[in-house]
Amino acid sequence: FFDALATGVSRYIGTTQMVGEIQTYRDADTGRVLAFAHEVRKGDTIRGQWFYSTDEASKRYVWFHSVHELVKRAIASDRVNVVDLGPSGSDAFSELKAKYGFLSVDDWPAVADYTGPFWYDDVSVGETVQS
Repeated sequence: FFDALATGVSRYIGTTQMVGEIQTYRDADTGRVLAFAHEVRKGDTIRGQWFYSTDEASKRYVWFHSVHELVKRAIASDRVNVVDLGPSGSDAFSELKAKYGFLSVDDWPAVADYTGPFWYDDVSVGETVQS
């Protein structure tokens, strides 16, 4: 229990320290949060991270919808060249990613350019927006 709690708190703290956008997924009938997807943009890379409220929620196809939307936003942006789906954690997840056309890369820094500022809505963090 305490290991799971520590992991959850650590991930929450980590994700709140990064600039990005949060996509919230709710159950249509109950309104309860199923999951949230955190999209981090840095350099020319956009990375998705997923957090589920329960094990049952993780089986509700949120990942598929989220990846579809993540890739759609990446294609629409002039600033993104790479979509990073994060570490697989298991061979089964690597196989799932490969099934949908995503390569498993061991030397990720050779592929994804994370240099440069964090950004969102095509505005770099710290950049002044003129209105």
